[in-house]
Amino acid sequence: MRGYFRLVYRLAGLLLIQLMSGLAGLVTVIVLSPFRNARYTMIAHVVQVWGKLCCWMMNISIHQVGSVERPDHGALIVSNHIGSVDIFVLAACFKMSFVSKSDIRAWPLIGYLTRIANTIYIDRTRRTELAGMVQTITDRLRSGYSVVVFPEGGATLGHQVERFKSSAFEAVVQAESSVIPVTIRYYDGGEPSVACWPRGESFMANITRLLMHPRLNAKVWVLPEVTGETDRRVFAEKSRALISEKYQETGGAPVARA
Repeated sequence: MRGYFRLVYRLAGLLLIQLMSGLAGLVTVIVLSPFRNARYTMIAHVVQVWGKLCCWMMNISIHQVGSVERPDHGALIVSNHIGSVDIFVLAACFKMSFVSKSDIRAWPLIGYLTRIANTIYIDRTRRTELAGMVQTITDRLRSGYSVVVFPEGGATLGHQVERFKSSAFEAVVQAESSVIPVTIRYYDGGEPSVACWPRGESFMANITRLLMHPRLNAKVWVLPEVTGETDRRVFAEKSRALISEKYQETGGAPVARA
């Protein structure tokens, strides 16, 4: 019974957060429309506040080790991908924009919010869109804005870090920027974790399980920056190696409460 009560009040709270964030984003876009850099900076702040509020409403406790401080240029932040909750956690930790599947644009409310948040869309089934995605990420990095990518290409059951797709790393080469690898782990006693999004499960079923769960502990490690490479595949391989190594060595480790 408690689980259903938790589901109802968290859904109501999240809906209110989405509406407030959407309004804040819309006002930002209207007021700062002529000022691209100021608009992007303010939207990044709005997205981070959105992520923190969503994590608070869902009782997700985040313990972050390390930070991203890039005052001089943007970086490609890459992470292992376990489930939809990764988006809330990374948004709460970093000021950035996401690369997301193009079909999210059509989702009610969520599609609008992702557009306001300067999300970069990609349809991985159409190779002709890859060049456009790379160019957009390159422009963001050169302008000093960080972008988050899940290079595994989809959520996993969290048993291991899957092979990385390297296309997004080409933007790092072109922008002469860097990659910041990030490892995420969840500790809730489940195997797999309740944070996982099994293949074939709908978004609503996944988010319902998360909202009914009492508490989720997340730990985020910001790993050493990868820079100076001229081949996107090398960037991808080095980043995956760092993320995978940290993921394997932290299985079952306790997580401090934030």
